Amino acid sequence: MKLWILINPPPVSEDTAYLVGRASSRAAEAVISVIAPADETPPAPPDGIDAILNRSFNTRPNFLHRLDALAAKLGIPSINPGAASLRACDKRTYIGDFPAVIPGTWELHTLEDILRLQRELGDEVVLKDPYGKHGKDIIRFRGEADSAEASTLIAKIPEGGVVAQVFCRGFLAGDKRIIVQRGKGGDFEAAAWFGRVPAPGGWKSNVSAGGRIVVCDLEDDERALALAVAEVAALDYVGIDMARENGRCLLIETNAYTGGHINFDVDHRAKSGDDFALMIQRLAAEGRR
Repeated sequence: MKLWILINPPPVSEDTAYLVGRASSRAAEAVISVIAPADETPPAPPDGIDAILNRSFNTRPNFLHRLDALAAKLGIPSINPGAASLRACDKRTYIGDFPAVIPGTWELHTLEDILRLQRELGDEVVLKDPYGKHGKDIIRFRGEADSAEASTLIAKIPEGGVVAQVFCRGFLAGDKRIIVQRGKGGDFEAAAWFGRVPAPGGWKSNVSAGGRIVVCDLEDDERALALAVAEVAALDYVGIDMARENGRCLLIETNAYTGGHINFDVDHRAKSGDDFALMIQRLAAEGRR
């Protein structure tokens, strides 16, 4: 297998380094290209590649659609597919894709809309940049006092609205990241998972926002929800964040550029990174079933 790997400029994350290393170990040859997050067009591919592994966090529609077109022209898989990656990274799509398993969620375009929703709910609202990551550009909106911060967030997203969600106090106990990937027969399987707990007094569980990773078990309803979400997301591997509100398991986010294999493998003495590499090898040899 000759594998073409796309990554962002250094420094790369530990998770990307781990997965790239594992995938490269299964390839007869691995060629790495550096992609800027704002690039609109993929570079020319190396000759004779069997698969593309896209670990570059680039959510430009032109880039991702052109990467899909390139893979189709070459007759090889792009892992993950660009169109599905774009959809998974845009939190506004959850309203249509996962309406039954998310907290109350709306796409809002003005401060007046946000204030109206907050008054109707009579409670706090969480506002999110649709493409935000690492816990950035997420606001706990309580009312008029947070108007300036909300207006700044709206101004950053001129092409669409912010995501507004009911504030779920059950999420303060923490959430779980479950990584799902395609298995041998093409069905999805839970490959790795871990818990995330907010810092004392905090409300965001993202590690980059002060949260910490904890070892956890995977409950049956959590596994079932993760597999169902993965089917709709149509990615080869996807990180699914979920938490409980009043005992019910709810989807928080899908991640097409997910990390966490390394934590799972260290904590569980497992080999999910190697299983990830085997998945790429299978897709390169057999395609998607």
